[in-house]
Amino acid sequence: MDERILAVVMGILFSIINAVVVVFLTLKAGISVGLEIFFLFAAFAVFALLKNVRSRGFLYMVAIGTGSTGIVISYTEGLGAIMISGKPFDVPDPVMILLPLLSGIIGVLLSYYFTDYFLKADFPWPGARVNSSLINLFSQENKNTSFRSSAVRMGTAGILSGLVTSLKGFGIRPEILGSINLGLSTSPMFAGIGMLIGTKACLEIAGGAVISLLIWIFLEGASTDYFTHMRNPWVFSTAISMLVTTAVISLYVVLRSSAGHKSKKAGANSLLRDGGNNIAFNSTFFKINNRTLLLTLAVISASMLLYYFPGVPVLIFLVSLPISLLFMIIESRGRAETSMSVGISSFVIILLVGLAFSDIVPLLILEGFVLAMIFSFSLTFYVLKQAEFCNASSQGLIKMLLLGCFVGSVICVPCIKFFNSIYGIGTELLPAPYSIMWLEMAQSAVTKVVPPSVNIFLIAAGALVALILYRKRISAITFSIGLILPFSTCATIILGGLIAWCLEKKNYLKDDNGITASGLIAGDVLVNILLSLRYL
Repeated sequence: MDERILAVVMGILFSIINAVVVVFLTLKAGISVGLEIFFLFAAFAVFALLKNVRSRGFLYMVAIGTGSTGIVISYTEGLGAIMISGKPFDVPDPVMILLPLLSGIIGVLLSYYFTDYFLKADFPWPGARVNSSLINLFSQENKNTSFRSSAVRMGTAGILSGLVTSLKGFGIRPEILGSINLGLSTSPMFAGIGMLIGTKACLEIAGGAVISLLIWIFLEGASTDYFTHMRNPWVFSTAISMLVTTAVISLYVVLRSSAGHKSKKAGANSLLRDGGNNIAFNSTFFKINNRTLLLTLAVISASMLLYYFPGVPVLIFLVSLPISLLFMIIESRGRAETSMSVGISSFVIILLVGLAFSDIVPLLILEGFVLAMIFSFSLTFYVLKQAEFCNASSQGLIKMLLLGCFVGSVICVPCIKFFNSIYGIGTELLPAPYSIMWLEMAQSAVTKVVPPSVNIFLIAAGALVALILYRKRISAITFSIGLILPFSTCATIILGGLIAWCLEKKNYLKDDNGITASGLIAGDVLVNILLSLRYL
């Protein structure tokens, strides 16, 4: 049996199961964690039984699951907020299948224009590297002479990481040594991320973390909790401004290089090549003219559906697109540099366009649409980068990603409605913490109340800092992540970077290629997934 057919079947089944788990955990505990790594192990068992273990099958399955999960996560919190509000939700089910699918298609198509920037630039992509390390470990064609050494190294790191994480799950060790605002996270995953992203990125995170700590001590009297601290305008306005300014700079770089590229007429369709063959975006289906036409049709279709059903004004939707593009770049750079998702920062769009709404329902549906575009855009690079790390062809991966978007679109709304009918979203059984946050922000927007987290002077200061950092070749994205994340998380990431630096100095990580760090992350994630199943 062709492993691609088996991978598609397994990918669809995985997407359905994963969607149910993601929706429930998001609404139950605010944990948007999926079963991706767990299913990689399950797929390995199936492929091994059939004696057909190749990286292509794993990549197909991951692409389908990734597309589905991105759609489901995007809509769960917003739709949950609508159901908590008690507002009537009259959008027909077929429309609520088409809208997420169109948002995924638009995000994937837009990503084409940034492929050179995100795939050829020197970004570490630590999250993609973890998955590709596992796939390389499992697949037969990559079992070279160093396979045994890599397997032992990754397995040892994974077992140790899993044991440490399980101690937390059973209450034997604390999750944080100290406090969240002044302490050290005991999660091996964050140490692994620090080892993967490198010394420079760790120092950039350290810069943001130190500023955040000083704000907490001197402006807040070291007395606020993390969520109050994060909403402090010195943190919120400054960080968001730095993220958006960096996205504008990145967009300018892409447009400038694109203009130069066209003027030279050098390699009009050359993106990444694998053995002389263009990657998926250069297939016949995705020629430039067809791609532009598809993108235009998708935008028109989405604007009509959003206008006629939830009631989103066409002009507001069109205005939200360029704003969304900035957050697509922000999200992609966050994943590319630190594996951290910063897509939640797109709630700024609620604050910006929400002033034009009088009802939270169309606003929250628009936000879900925007978030799905952002995630699909970013996850396209995430999937393609895994193929590159696996030295495998990326042929067909975009189609698998879109298939995953379709599966997620079909399963998302029925799944949310099912849990709402059984438990009641926003109740003690299903508290939905982030849905409540989305609801509060949407209500603030439609009532025309500017939240205290927004300060125009600090926004200007953040933009200035981002420009200075860009001139100094320092990533404002990574710096902002250090500013936003809990200090305890940043401290562990920095510790991981310090450990990697010391080991490299001793030449202990020669030819490691992120294997040890990937083991730390995979072990932590896998045990956390198993521990989170207790909520089911």
